[in-house]
Amino acid sequence: MDFPNSLQDQHIEVKKRSSPNFGFLLLFAMSVGLNFYLLIFGGSKPVEMAQAISQEESANLVETQVEGLGPEENISFEEIIPPAPKVQKISFSKSDDIKIGDIAVQSLDFKVRNSLNYTVCKILSRKEGCAALSAHLGRLMSWFFDVNKYIRNDDSMKVVFQKLDGPEQFKILKLSYKSQAFGKTFVANFFDGLDQAGYFDLDGNEIAMRIVESQSPMRTYTEITSLPGDFRKGVGGHSGTDFKAPVGTPVYSGFKGKVVRTNWNVRANGYCVEIDHPQKGIKTLYLHLSRVLVKPGQTVKAGQKVAESGNTGRTFAPHLHYEIQHRKNRDRIYSPFDSKHHKHYTRKIPANRLEQYKKTMTQYDSILKQS
Repeated sequence: MDFPNSLQDQHIEVKKRSSPNFGFLLLFAMSVGLNFYLLIFGGSKPVEMAQAISQEESANLVETQVEGLGPEENISFEEIIPPAPKVQKISFSKSDDIKIGDIAVQSLDFKVRNSLNYTVCKILSRKEGCAALSAHLGRLMSWFFDVNKYIRNDDSMKVVFQKLDGPEQFKILKLSYKSQAFGKTFVANFFDGLDQAGYFDLDGNEIAMRIVESQSPMRTYTEITSLPGDFRKGVGGHSGTDFKAPVGTPVYSGFKGKVVRTNWNVRANGYCVEIDHPQKGIKTLYLHLSRVLVKPGQTVKAGQKVAESGNTGRTFAPHLHYEIQHRKNRDRIYSPFDSKHHKHYTRKIPANRLEQYKKTMTQYDSILKQS
């Protein structure tokens, strides 16, 4: 059947109104009058009659036969109204302070419910820093997989961590995450037995990637504390990579380019540098510096020292904010670890340090057993 494309020129039939039914109106008026009489002169009898229904009669309302159904087809309220869902509590174990040498550490063992942040904040209070701890865990796990996409209810997590006095609040020493989505357990152990500390898996392979030295904005740093896309409280996604490093650590330009500007919006960015790289089609930004060693209009070589890292501007701890933007669209941000602009690698613990690393792993595992 063909339907018209619009209502234009369509004839809409209007039904004739039927004449009123006087018998029905008379009956309705009598019913209203009777109810009014009972309301005025009946007193509390309707209430008493309602209260006279016995418990046995009420029970009969819960399970009764419906006309047309056999006894075996009786309907109960339990079938019509499903029981309320059970509230599942967070299952976890939490240790008191345990010593590794002079360092006091703690451990957690739990199953995820709803989200990582939700679960951690059901174990620790906001005052105890649950949001900061879950952020550290999520950042470390992001080297394994997309946390927002692949985390599942009842995934298991074991953590050994140290409380810090500074703004970072925590340091993760061991993370073990049993993932249902991937059908495997991801492990990260903190090890400081090398020139630069890092997180390594059970086989001694580093978890985090590193930029090759000739292109890296920092050749020595403590760890990467934030990646592009990380969300911050009250703002949108983070637009750069944060390298934790002491004030005064050398900062280098990874590519040949021309300095566009320095020290703009100092209140937020601190001392800063922006370099244009026409051959790469990108610009690089370096924020929160302690010293700027170049001037606008100056041409720099790849690998040239352009500044020193610091703690200036809107920042909570010494670090370098390194940002890669599209040359003509500053809202288009690149990660140095999954774009074509940087070459990267991961380290492996050398054979002469493996025994020390195994002892470190044994210490972490013994703490989890004690909890």
